[in-house]
Amino acid sequence: MLPPPTPADEPRRLQALRALCLLDTPAHERFDRIVRTASQLFRVPIALVSLVDEHRQWFKARHGLDATETPREQSFCAHAILSPATFVVPDALGDPRFHDNPLVLGAPFVRFYAGHPLRAADGSRVGTLCLIDSRPRDFPDADRAALADLAAWAEGEINALDAREARLLEEERQRVERMKNEFISTVSHELRTPLTSIRGSLGLLCGGIVGSLEPEVARMVGIAHKNSERLLHLINDILDLEKMESGRLDLHLAPTNVVPLLALALQAHQGYADEYGVRLEAAVDLPHAHARVDEDRFIQVLANLLSNAIKFSPQGERVTLSLTREGGVLRVGVQDHGPGIPEDFQARVFQKFAQADASDTRKRPGTGLGLSIAHGLVARMGGALRFTTSPTDGTRFSFDLPECEPGPEAA
Repeated sequence: MLPPPTPADEPRRLQALRALCLLDTPAHERFDRIVRTASQLFRVPIALVSLVDEHRQWFKARHGLDATETPREQSFCAHAILSPATFVVPDALGDPRFHDNPLVLGAPFVRFYAGHPLRAADGSRVGTLCLIDSRPRDFPDADRAALADLAAWAEGEINALDAREARLLEEERQRVERMKNEFISTVSHELRTPLTSIRGSLGLLCGGIVGSLEPEVARMVGIAHKNSERLLHLINDILDLEKMESGRLDLHLAPTNVVPLLALALQAHQGYADEYGVRLEAAVDLPHAHARVDEDRFIQVLANLLSNAIKFSPQGERVTLSLTREGGVLRVGVQDHGPGIPEDFQARVFQKFAQADASDTRKRPGTGLGLSIAHGLVARMGGALRFTTSPTDGTRFSFDLPECEPGPEAA
């Protein structure tokens, strides 16, 4: 499966999408009428009005499909918004971009797809009106023209909100978002300084700076030290996310041999893997593989992926960190052999604070921020984080980075 490229106007496109004030709103008959008409006119079982944001395609209207959203990495519509013309896939099983896509191999078993982009008032392509069939089929020029006409109807509806009302709604949304981010940033900064001191002091006590502690006291100090580290990690994650969303996270990209960084990440997680009874393996056959990365942030991505894989692996299983060369790019992968990601959670994997099952977090502690941060960091290093998952084979997260020549200091 080839993930869809990011549109050149992505920041402007996302701003236009949010200004429509349609994401995550209830169903509306004026949109439902369009997908019913499309299904009947083209005799397809599934018709959708789809909006594509950072992480997913969300369906404002759907006919013949129960799901309300799917991951952007698996989305046909994320390919369709790249061009002003109708995007057609006559047979997905014969198309290298989609032949192993989970939406092709599993429900809804997409074989045929046709999608025409929907534009916001400024011309940004924010989504599609699309048709799906479980059988391959042709889509002649007359059908393309008819779908474009229906898409114009859908465009009229998505832009029908009164301009003044839309502007006021967007201004209020931005104001609330700013207040939330400022509050989180201020509180996190105020907490981090004293918490760092607390963690340091507890660490010294654990290390015996005041002599041996009574066993029960040592146990309680150890628990406090471990939880202070978890809380500090959460605060750092929140601050990283706030910096990314505000565009203030600086990355220092340089040609780097990534192989030693992979070894470092595995070494750093060996103790964590031992705690869960999981084996760590490396599958790296490229001794000199260079990419333009920020070393610290690259290791942070690996840390998030490895810790996640370890947490969700059964005792005695293995987690594999791999590096391969695929058509001029370096592909980094982390494979576990756990239970897989639940289908109803897959579309939210990269969202902030997303966790598959709230009851499960007591057994597998986490903040729900790691994958969102990793997704953003990989994007800023020129890649795209994606995943494949199944209940029998576990989950594999991977991302591609353009390979480059070593820097002058490596010569």
